[in-house]
Amino acid sequence: MNRYVIYNFVLISLLNLMLFVPNILFQYRYKGAVASLIAAAIIGTTAALLYIHAISKFPSKGVPEILFERHPRWIVVPVLISFAFMWFTASSIALASYALLINRFFNPDANTLVILSIMAVICVYAATRSTLSMMFNMEIILLVNTPLILLLLIKASRSKQLYWDEIRTASNYFHIMPKLAPLAAATFIFTGYINLSIYNRAFPPNFTFRLKWLIPTMGIAVLAVSYFVPIGLHGTDGVGSYLYVWTATADSLVMEYGFIERVLFVFLILYLNLTLVYTASGWHQAMELVKSCFPRYKLAIDEHPVPMRNYVICSVFAALTILSLYLFNEKEYSKLTEKWLILRMFVEYGLVIWIFLLSLTRRKAT
Repeated sequence: MNRYVIYNFVLISLLNLMLFVPNILFQYRYKGAVASLIAAAIIGTTAALLYIHAISKFPSKGVPEILFERHPRWIVVPVLISFAFMWFTASSIALASYALLINRFFNPDANTLVILSIMAVICVYAATRSTLSMMFNMEIILLVNTPLILLLLIKASRSKQLYWDEIRTASNYFHIMPKLAPLAAATFIFTGYINLSIYNRAFPPNFTFRLKWLIPTMGIAVLAVSYFVPIGLHGTDGVGSYLYVWTATADSLVMEYGFIERVLFVFLILYLNLTLVYTASGWHQAMELVKSCFPRYKLAIDEHPVPMRNYVICSVFAALTILSLYLFNEKEYSKLTEKWLILRMFVEYGLVIWIFLLSLTRRKAT
């Protein structure tokens, strides 16, 4: 089951390129972004390993079962609803952002709400499946798409248009203290471990995570590539001109493989797949957190047939996502994302500390 921990980590770390995270980092490129990357690597790795170790002490249990076991219901239910809101918001921001991206680069004449609605229907269907099915779907999508994404990242890193002088110029600002916004953005790529809050239900009692070295290695690599490669291609000043900087970066690359020439279209198709599976996974976890609050809820990681309440909850998520795109534009989404990332960091690390303390008390009790 070690691979499923890595799948969640890879999914969110790669999705980092698509969201507004690089844009937030580049806004602070002269004001502490480099130091924030260094701090994020340390904090993110520590939190990930701590949480994975702590939750493994509760075999085959998710966060709802752990909290209900130790705390009264009137405390746990509001907490779980708050966590569900965080998971839902993260996924919805990604889905709506990608709908805007498709509208801008694929078909500017298309209605963005129609694009989002089609994507939301796909995500509702996937999110309503069982936890085991969701994990298997994630595995298939990542195995198909990740090698191609890594190929594109390597191609960008080895581009002849990459100016190392610009990268050295940007790295010279390492001495400026980290700021809250870029730190929150940079730690986001390490946040895949938090999905174990639900997926730990499917892990066997004897599970031990043995690939600890992969988390800092992959995290630091993704941080370095996502920040320094666009700077090398567009310049230290130029990266500040883009909202979707990695889309512009992909569009600056050319592939000479038969009918495939513009990297942009390959990049967008690959990230469409990642966005759909990320949103479906986020909505599924939010749905499970909400369902855990029901008085007669019974844990089942492989439900068949799919309960009607799954469709109802995820349909509400889809409707709220479509409504948000109707109310906010791209710039407002960017500001919303920055505030959400800061809130996420505090909520997430609060959960990490909470579960870790509960794991210590469990150890003493046994």
